[in-house]
Amino acid sequence: MHKEHAADAGFPGIAFATLPKTGETVAIRYGERIYYRVDSAKTADELNAIYGVTPGQARAILASALAGWKTPSTIS
Repeated sequence: MHKEHAADAGFPGIAFATLPKTGETVAIRYGERIYYRVDSAKTADELNAIYGVTPGQARAILASALAGWKTPSTIS
């Protein structure tokens, strides 16, 4: 999948999540299987709100990244 198709698929170009084991905030870019550590005092939810990412979009982009972008995730 390519980043230019993110909007077509209903995904934002970037979303933020919290790693369960460490509590770190990470950024996930559409179509990429890796995440980026975020050095911010803001939570993933706060960052998603700033970027206009809904909770459903954030869950879907995380699930898709974990699945290797092989199957589409439902955004709800």
